[in-house]
Amino acid sequence: MIITTIGNIIEILLRRQDSVTSEDVKMLLKRANIQISDSEFIKALMILEIYKKIHVKKIKREGRDIFQITRRR
Repeated sequence: MIITTIGNIIEILLRRQDSVTSEDVKMLLKRANIQISDSEFIKALMILEIYKKIHVKKIKREGRDIFQITRRR
């Protein structure tokens, strides 16, 4: 269920812009009052990437790992 929710949020965000960050997705999850751990979030991103829904790129920002998410071409 959480994978579907994260996938839907990412799809909505990607309609507006070419790429989003994991921070954007986490912010919307927090607004929707959905609690998820970092490991569950990363696992959901990996599953969505395996099923060729998105492409995930790991970047460092301010010493933290952030994921840049784009559409799969």
